[in-house]
Amino acid sequence: MRSKAIEASGNTGITFDYVASAALRTDADGERLRLSINTLADKEAGAFRNTPPHTLTTDRVMQSRDAETRTWRAIGLAGIETIEHSGDLDAAGARLQSSYMGALKAIDETPGSTQERRQLHAVLQDEIAAAATQPEKAVDLLRKSERSYLDAERDAILARYEGKLTHSDDYDAGM
Repeated sequence: MRSKAIEASGNTGITFDYVASAALRTDADGERLRLSINTLADKEAGAFRNTPPHTLTTDRVMQSRDAETRTWRAIGLAGIETIEHSGDLDAAGARLQSSYMGALKAIDETPGSTQERRQLHAVLQDEIAAAATQPEKAVDLLRKSERSYLDAERDAILARYEGKLTHSDDYDAGM
């Protein structure tokens, strides 16, 4: 609300107190502001009404929130780096690929359903496409990053099975 008020008025000195006093006005602007505040409050209250308070702060919930925060930060960082290097995606390919792989790893490690991960991936793709001056190239670089990420994951999993399994000295396989 405050940022919208600053944007509309051009006055960067708007404080929360100013917004609160504007909401108390009796004219049409005050009424519209109160309606907006109530609408936002109803949306937030719905989440609190549907979520029992004891489930908001358990260790598991806090771990999930931490993972979600890491994911959103990684997605945001990928978008920012796309903007930063948008002029020459070819020259910044390795750096962007590393950033995209970090976002993909964060999405992969986020708890939740497959559908939720697909939605996060769609957000990543949309953000990268929107941030780039050449969206096709940026999305193609994301696809290459996906392949590289999956190849690295496959190699990490298969590396555990390379080499001979060792047994203790007293192990008898019946031979």
